[in-house]
Amino acid sequence: MTQVLLAVDFEFDLILFELLSEIDEVSIVARPADDVELLALCRTGDADVAIVGEYFPGLDAEVIAAVSAAGVKVLGFGGDTANLNALGMSASVSSTADAATIAQAIDDVRDSTVVPPRPSVPPGAREGVGTIVTVWGTGSAPGRTLTAVNLGDHGARQGHRSVVVDADTVSAMVATTLGLTEESAHLASLCRRETEKSPPLDLNSLPHAAIREDFHAITGLTRPERWPEIRGSVLAAVLARLVKMFDLVVVDVSDRVDPDDDLADPFYDRHCATRAALDAADVVVVLAAGNPIGLQRLVKLLGTERAEAMREKMRIGITKVRSGAVGHPAEARIREVLHRFVKVEADFLFSDDRATADAAMLAGHTLHEENPKSVLSQEIAEAVGQLLPGRKRARTGPGRRRT
Repeated sequence: MTQVLLAVDFEFDLILFELLSEIDEVSIVARPADDVELLALCRTGDADVAIVGEYFPGLDAEVIAAVSAAGVKVLGFGGDTANLNALGMSASVSSTADAATIAQAIDDVRDSTVVPPRPSVPPGAREGVGTIVTVWGTGSAPGRTLTAVNLGDHGARQGHRSVVVDADTVSAMVATTLGLTEESAHLASLCRRETEKSPPLDLNSLPHAAIREDFHAITGLTRPERWPEIRGSVLAAVLARLVKMFDLVVVDVSDRVDPDDDLADPFYDRHCATRAALDAADVVVVLAAGNPIGLQRLVKLLGTERAEAMREKMRIGITKVRSGAVGHPAEARIREVLHRFVKVEADFLFSDDRATADAAMLAGHTLHEENPKSVLSQEIAEAVGQLLPGRKRARTGPGRRRT
């Protein structure tokens, strides 16, 4: 007897229930109402196969991966085979299938061997798309948002069409840093459109703010409690779409990466957005403040399994570098600490230019807009040059700032 979970939208629920009732060797365990209930039932171990409709509430690729991880085989149900495949359902039946066809499909799925999907992109550098740089780091406010915004700004000034994405689900500050007055959350809108299968196909239909013609921003959540709107798998799909529209995608994320509760469902925690942005990144810039507490936190972070897994694509940046915090000369002291405790070199050292940073924040400007001769601005420009290959592109004059 095959134990089946029936997880389809309301329109087909009763029809499919009656069809399955005609099959002798199939028993319907439950009919969950949404993705949360579906995953809870999968983890009880009572089901062999889950029949999942393409419009089932809360459905995305992460949910399908979680169902499979729980040991339950998945049979897609719907008319759009390409969409079902994109969600991770390699086996499916049409919504017009009869009982015999569905019975055979259930048997095939139940007896199948799960094979990891073939990567859609071969290993190595991706062609025809831009670069994703995720700005992460320790606590103690090392300046993630300030760095992310100005990496995007200087990327644009060096010939890369750039966008800054605010994926910080704890404290979104990109809009404030750039002086944007609109109240909409662009990223939440993008995630919703991705889930509804109506994503923007070009820049004209993309929810965003145009800072300049070649520099754009996708604002984050207007209220921290809206974090459930930013699901990890959906954010990954959004970033994959953005990197086809822009040369440089800079993602600002929270320092928090692990679930607040170790016993909570890892697919529904506040910080899944951070993990998704780190996984999607071509380069992860890890920031720490250039003071004893910031350096100690960096040493601890670099000793974690996640940092070890990202070693090849990780770049270390020390911010707010000043002799008063670590001794003179500050650069030598910082390098000495990092070499002694974690045997690494800092890739970037960013000066503590508080006067320019404060003035830029007050005016809603980038560092270069506020003071082109700022040492900090020049250091971030040099960092962009190291992170990205040179690019020559005809550029027109800056457009108006949109608020």
